[in-house]
Amino acid sequence: MGDREQELRDVPHRPPDQSTWPKGVRPISSDEADALGVDAKGELYWHGKPVEIRRPLDLTWWQKFGAVVVATATVVAALGAAAQGFAAYNEWGCKVGWKAAACPLPSVDELFPLRGTRAYDQCLVEQRGSTVACDAIMRMREADERLKKK
Repeated sequence: MGDREQELRDVPHRPPDQSTWPKGVRPISSDEADALGVDAKGELYWHGKPVEIRRPLDLTWWQKFGAVVVATATVVAALGAAAQGFAAYNEWGCKVGWKAAACPLPSVDELFPLRGTRAYDQCLVEQRGSTVACDAIMRMREADERLKKK
């Protein structure tokens, strides 16, 4: 048996079921067969125009799983980028005095600029290391000096 006979047995001829064709479609006549053409790459042409073949997108289980993983990672990355952008704007907005969601509290050194001075160190010795007491005393001294200036 020749190769061609084996091919015909493997893939037998099947007559067309014209009942499933869309309305207005008819079979090609022998006179129209000359309208079909093929180029050097094997592309099919009808009246000189390429024939477009559409195939449905069929993915294997692993390809679908991979697509879900990539989509999930993309969403997580987008949320992370949005959170980072929000945090950067919030910090910048606080620095320039614009409206921000939550500005960080000032540091202890900003609240109490006298920490680390000789007067504060003497207060710590007198108050036996109590920073709470020294902070209160320093605030009272600052307020007293402001009142004296007025």
